[in-house]
Amino acid sequence: MSYFKWPPPKRRKKLIIAFPGSVLVTEDTLELKTIKAGLLGRSLAIFRVNEALLFRDSDTTIRDLKLLRLLLKYMVTPPHIRRKAYPITSDLSAVGLLPPLRLYPHDIPQNVEVGVKIDGYVESCSGGECKVYLGRIGYGILRDYVKPGSIVTVEVKSIVNSKIILQVSSWGDIYTGFRVKVIYKLEDIINYYKSRSHTIILSSKYGEWIGNIANNIFAHLSRSKGALIIFGGPYKCPYEYTSSDLYDFIINTIPSQGTISVRTEEALIATLSALENLSVLS
Repeated sequence: MSYFKWPPPKRRKKLIIAFPGSVLVTEDTLELKTIKAGLLGRSLAIFRVNEALLFRDSDTTIRDLKLLRLLLKYMVTPPHIRRKAYPITSDLSAVGLLPPLRLYPHDIPQNVEVGVKIDGYVESCSGGECKVYLGRIGYGILRDYVKPGSIVTVEVKSIVNSKIILQVSSWGDIYTGFRVKVIYKLEDIINYYKSRSHTIILSSKYGEWIGNIANNIFAHLSRSKGALIIFGGPYKCPYEYTSSDLYDFIINTIPSQGTISVRTEEALIATLSALENLSVLS
């Protein structure tokens, strides 16, 4: 029996990941920072994360925080409209080092026909129509108003005299990537999702091995609307500067680790793999 599903389904419950902008502080060059962002972005997409929230710890610089947000948003944007959505700047000069995500909307159709869905970039609007850039397909006309500069999912409604007429659509129950937000204070993130009935989990070397509390986590997630999973940076874990009372669970997914430290991008894979086995968020 194959468990591979394509297109990938959305998760039944939201999965939100939070980590500090300081994940880039150990990298000395833009190229290395870009590679690090690429590793994080791949993990977020592979595990169908809904939102990536970036916060500021004592080691985070504003520059790294903004750069990480930019690179992750760039990655999740369909390649055929990236140059429109993100004109190349010095911060994006090394994006050739980013690995492709190959999310479902990233593969554009070979042929344009009625019913085809695609993400487009809204260039301009006037007279009740918007000009939407569709990559190598060219342009389509959307007879609706969408804010210029937006990325919109559209469907080909008709083709009239070689003009592609579009209508606003959606990808429905298909997973299409993660949103990226900066929320400076970790406590604000936790309080927001706690008030909305999410399970709050801290991944930390100071936590209890997940194997000992898997049943408790499963039961808690079953009752919640989703999960917020928090990771630390290269120098400090949130366990060291926040109250443990903020978390429903503090878990260790790499017991008896063989290295003195585990990098955030490594902990991300280990923790999401362990929680994926619980299946409750699927």
